[in-house]
Amino acid sequence: MTPALLSSILNRNAERICQHLLPNGRRKTGEWVCGDLSGKPGESLKIVIDGDKTGVGSDFATGQRFGDLLDVWCAVQGVGLSEAMEQACSYLGIVDDAKSSRPTKSYAKPNRPTTVKRLTPGGKVYHYLKLRGLTDACLEDFRIAEEGDWMVFPSLRNGELVNIKYIHIDRTIDGKKQVRQEKGAEPCLFGWQALDLRFPTTRFVCLTEGQIDAATLHQCGLPALSVPNGGGGGGKQDWIETEYDRLSRFDTLYLCLDNDEAGQQATKEIIHRIGPERCRIVTLPYKDANECFSKGINNFQRYLLSSKVLDPEELKPADTFLDAVMDKFYPTPGSYIGMKPPFPKLSNHLLFRKQELILWTGMTSSGKSLILNQVMVKGLVDGEKFVCASMEMPSKVTLWRMMRQLTGEEFPSKEQVHNGMKWLQDKLWMIDILKTANPDKILSLFQYAYRRYGITNFILDSLLKCGVPEKDIDAQKNFINQLIDFVNITASTIHLVAHMRKGEDMYTPGGLADVRGAAAITDLAHTVISVWRNRNDNETQTYKKKKVNPDNPTPEYDALLKVEKQRETGWEGKAYLIFDPGSLQFREASSIPTKPP
Repeated sequence: MTPALLSSILNRNAERICQHLLPNGRRKTGEWVCGDLSGKPGESLKIVIDGDKTGVGSDFATGQRFGDLLDVWCAVQGVGLSEAMEQACSYLGIVDDAKSSRPTKSYAKPNRPTTVKRLTPGGKVYHYLKLRGLTDACLEDFRIAEEGDWMVFPSLRNGELVNIKYIHIDRTIDGKKQVRQEKGAEPCLFGWQALDLRFPTTRFVCLTEGQIDAATLHQCGLPALSVPNGGGGGGKQDWIETEYDRLSRFDTLYLCLDNDEAGQQATKEIIHRIGPERCRIVTLPYKDANECFSKGINNFQRYLLSSKVLDPEELKPADTFLDAVMDKFYPTPGSYIGMKPPFPKLSNHLLFRKQELILWTGMTSSGKSLILNQVMVKGLVDGEKFVCASMEMPSKVTLWRMMRQLTGEEFPSKEQVHNGMKWLQDKLWMIDILKTANPDKILSLFQYAYRRYGITNFILDSLLKCGVPEKDIDAQKNFINQLIDFVNITASTIHLVAHMRKGEDMYTPGGLADVRGAAAITDLAHTVISVWRNRNDNETQTYKKKKVNPDNPTPEYDALLKVEKQRETGWEGKAYLIFDPGSLQFREASSIPTKPP
């Protein structure tokens, strides 16, 4: 819920909002009029409640102007934008689905050491910061302190100390910064205390790579926050998870990170996680804001006005992909080539790669969901993160089955279950919907999980529960295309379950042509895997299990996994699996002794 979106909702309820905020006013020719913001009688305050300019208003007695009803709300209630948005949402009964219902992680609160104190005028740290051009008022707004020769940058939110970053005024012999932070503290943006003090109603913010850069922009009249761990990707931008909801108070984020490789990498990750529609890239003439300031630049507004969105990347010269193509032939040690299935021999031929839609199919009760759970367990053990939307089965049942697979026990101990669930805490997220879901809802949840938590593996079980009519070929094709667009944009992997049509009997494995629904489902998927269960014939009470190869003595098998299609390599093949009902694990038949008759 951004200010722009909430403002549009308020506009649709303009007269009701004005009655709530200014109950002593009255409607007059498309405007709500009253004496002033306290609601006194009169006509000095006018707010448009009809037409294109709904929400625009002026207090002609004081000269104060309002751009929309959120501005009016802030002024009448005497609160900042963040609190005004919460109040307005509460009044309108709006529940923001984008906000995570998962319990927040617990972080250590900084135990501010007694050696930390406010800046000593004339001291080394104070002198260093003054050389960087920071004013006393700016230093006070950010509550910057000192500890010996260390600059102390406290991160406060609503007066609560969340984290502290320490930067030494001297660099090491090789020119590197000396930096440390409070151990176990929450990764968060620096500067909320100054922003809420000077810019409580701002709807945009500048993000910088350094604390001094944020302070520089602040004293030049721009609201600014600093990322906690500098440029670069991956774990350095973990703050997005903890700050995601707070950033919703801004319509626009101006990314003023350093003009170097690490800064550009951070810029791209922030844009992908926060969303390109809200981010703009600011190009400064020098490395960072403070260096610009030292060169005599103090009007940064012009650089914000000339900022750009992330440049389109659709059209590229072929040699742009040289490194990527080389890596396909000669992977660098430790590079990611794809997630392996839990079956060793099959993993020589099959990988679950990024930017792929993996289709799993089979007849009812063939074991495809159970095998897919095992694939997920293998990925989690290998360090992957997953979102699981198992809409045909309650989340508690899916997790109960996974816990048996994870521990290898039919009845794991209470301690094993407790430890296993704690281990899954920051690795697996469940979409707890046990009904048919709207396709847009599913995609929005996937998008949220990717942006906030950086998750790139998704289980969607099954297509029948995605609200796409089975006989609507165009709707099915459109949804599959949406899933493929998602994996391409986010470099993710989606595992989608689609059922097979019921054949003449349950004893003949199906293929691509037997998947229920539009042909586009299998045509567009990158990889198609079918699962067939080797069943007991209940009518004759005789086993229909077959030998893997009648010419060679091999064990009987419980399930057949067939790679029906694999776009990247073209490899198609089979794996014969044995099922252990205790652990709910499947294993390759060749690694299991022959079952007794």
